[in-house]
Amino acid sequence: MSIHLISKQGFDFHIGILVSEMEYIRNDTYNLLQARALTISDLDFNFDAYSNSMGTLLLHIACHEFKFQLNHFYNRDITEDEFKLFGNAMPFNMHKRLVFGNDLAFYLKELNTIRENTLCYLKKLNDEWLFKEIVLSNGKSIGNYYYHLRHVIDDEINHQGQMKIILKRLNEKNTTKQI
Repeated sequence: MSIHLISKQGFDFHIGILVSEMEYIRNDTYNLLQARALTISDLDFNFDAYSNSMGTLLLHIACHEFKFQLNHFYNRDITEDEFKLFGNAMPFNMHKRLVFGNDLAFYLKELNTIRENTLCYLKKLNDEWLFKEIVLSNGKSIGNYYYHLRHVIDDEINHQGQMKIILKRLNEKNTTKQI
């Protein structure tokens, strides 16, 4: 099977390339999860004191993309209600094991909702925006929008790797239990 990343129609050329990558990576995430009948217990499983659960990682992926939206589309701070939903999946809270008790449908809904909003906004933008330098109010440059959007993609890829390790450990746990 050959895979071709081409610019997604309806977007400026370079934005369309990133959208194709985003869709490809998200499909990999969905395939990783939906090939198994994951229970709430599976999604909450931590294989040691330092690991995150798949539920935490999935909500973090959605949270990370939402934070991109807040910073680069909406230009506002997170609301109290949004923090209630995503706060436990932010990097400074992930290790605290505060994300639990949700089924796979919950995580998929959050991932889909956030992605739909991202795509809606990206359709309104052009490649000139993508390569525009982001300068903070203190004058510090933090890169361009291309870098920040690419970071959202890379973050999901990294967390897919963590989920694969968790699934392997989960399978080992279930195999040991049956013996």
